[in-house]
Amino acid sequence: MEVKILSPAKVNLGLWILGKRPDGYHEILTVYHTVDLWDEIVIREGPFGVWTSTGIPPEENLVYRGIVEFGRIIGGVPDVSVFIRKRIPAGAGLGGGSSNLALTLLRLNELLGKPLKTEELAELVGSLSSDAPFFLRGGTALGRGRGEILTEIDPLRLKITLILPQTSASTAEVYRRVREEHITPEVDPESVVAALREGRFELLRNTLGELACEIYPEIGEVVRFLRSLGFKPLVSGSGSGVFYIGEPSAQVRLGARLRGWRVLELASWPGV
Repeated sequence: MEVKILSPAKVNLGLWILGKRPDGYHEILTVYHTVDLWDEIVIREGPFGVWTSTGIPPEENLVYRGIVEFGRIIGGVPDVSVFIRKRIPAGAGLGGGSSNLALTLLRLNELLGKPLKTEELAELVGSLSSDAPFFLRGGTALGRGRGEILTEIDPLRLKITLILPQTSASTAEVYRRVREEHITPEVDPESVVAALREGRFELLRNTLGELACEIYPEIGEVVRFLRSLGFKPLVSGSGSGVFYIGEPSAQVRLGARLRGWRVLELASWPGV
């Protein structure tokens, strides 16, 4: 047996912090959107193990932890060997680890005759990563709660330019620094969705990303550079990836090259 899976990245077209929850997490509203940047996952017959091209230790790997928990629920860890060829940069707000977790367990569940229902699988992956349930479908969706309560949005077809500075961001550190001024409880999700359907992006904002710009100066430098060229830059998740909707201009490519930033030309991925 050998099964190959493409595991997509996402960008957050918008992200608003609505308040602090009793469980210590933050209540958010976000717009998830999968793009055609992939990790490659290969599942083979055992012995059980999870390896990556970047050498992530198993105990730190969401896929390893997910398979162990999956095995606990179904009565035994599947005898599979998983190798992940990483292309999605870590610490860039692109959800690579969460995507790997969701897509691996989705396929494993199928291979084993679907011992878990869709809702049970979403609950499992969501217990390990708030945005992992989104990757079970992909496409475009509104995320609420910690990001795990999902409402699908009609597919969007976008060209996206992603800038990757030479820094990575810690999601936990960015959330730890959230202050009162970063909370925006008045955001209207219906207005955001309606604007997206009409191809309007003026309501999009990432309040968590604005905080990331303060903590990581290079992220802020990317945002200011793109604004100076007339683009509307958005941080994906907690950073460090910064993107705008549109194709890369010659000025963007030149400016990024001079600063040592990577430029990726991406497009929407419609999902499963």
